[in-house]
Amino acid sequence: MGAAMKNDDLTQADLSHLRVQDMTDAQRAELRRRFEDFVTRVVKRPLPGAAEKPKRVEKWTPGMKR
Repeated sequence: MGAAMKNDDLTQADLSHLRVQDMTDAQRAELRRRFEDFVTRVVKRPLPGAAEKPKRVEKWTPGMKR
């Protein structure tokens, strides 16, 4: 139970006051996990297999109306 409790404490720990060089391996792993979680929540990635829509480009000619 001690290892599980320690790991749970690490997920709730404030690591903002530590430099990466001063962190333990477990703290660095937790920081990496938090970053990856953040990226997956914020960055909108295209779904696998979804085709990209070709961009519609129109040639502009001066004086010509659409």
